[in-house]
Amino acid sequence: MRYLALLLASLIFVSCQSVDPPTVTVTGSAVVEAEPDTIIFDLTASYVGETTEEARSVTSALIKSSLTLLANYGVSSEDVRTSYFSIAPYYTYSDGTSVLSGQQAVQTVTVSLNNIDKVGDVIERLAKMDGIEISGIHADKKDKSLETMKAMELAVHNAYNRATVYATAAGYMLGDLISLSDTDNYGEAKVYSVSSEAGTAFYSGSIEVRDDVSAVFSLSE
Repeated sequence: MRYLALLLASLIFVSCQSVDPPTVTVTGSAVVEAEPDTIIFDLTASYVGETTEEARSVTSALIKSSLTLLANYGVSSEDVRTSYFSIAPYYTYSDGTSVLSGQQAVQTVTVSLNNIDKVGDVIERLAKMDGIEISGIHADKKDKSLETMKAMELAVHNAYNRATVYATAAGYMLGDLISLSDTDNYGEAKVYSVSSEAGTAFYSGSIEVRDDVSAVFSLSE
């Protein structure tokens, strides 16, 4: 009798426990385009000299000459930052044996060119300088805050619409928002042509500011 009473009490307790409502988890995405106002690129100078000082001095002079040229296009010290610098022994190989041939200095500066219409001319002139390498060229916009906020708003709307479709298809009504989290956003370039008076055509594009969110909604019958 005591066992039966305990069993009934246990069943009553289980039946009174609340059952979590069903939920749906979705992702939402949005992309907003922005017109670029800046071209960013890496400028690298390298030189192998007999001594460390010779290699460093020549490399530094190459960078200074490049920046003097860029100053004619509105590039100031605030638009330039050193992103890499190294000095190391330089070896060549002969008959499978490494031979110390000198010291190599490498310096890379990242440049922001605000005069975007002149990028073709800048590349044309820098390419004529021996010992200079240009890489990592891409378009950007200095202030993407408005586009970022718009992308965030649209991403949430996209998540809500997707959740509504899933809920309806499953025979439920979409309930309250339980959680919302944002993932990293980033920019991509769409291609269009920028001509150059010097003859070099550079292909840049509008910036795509993207935002992605993850949302969890409750479902109700």
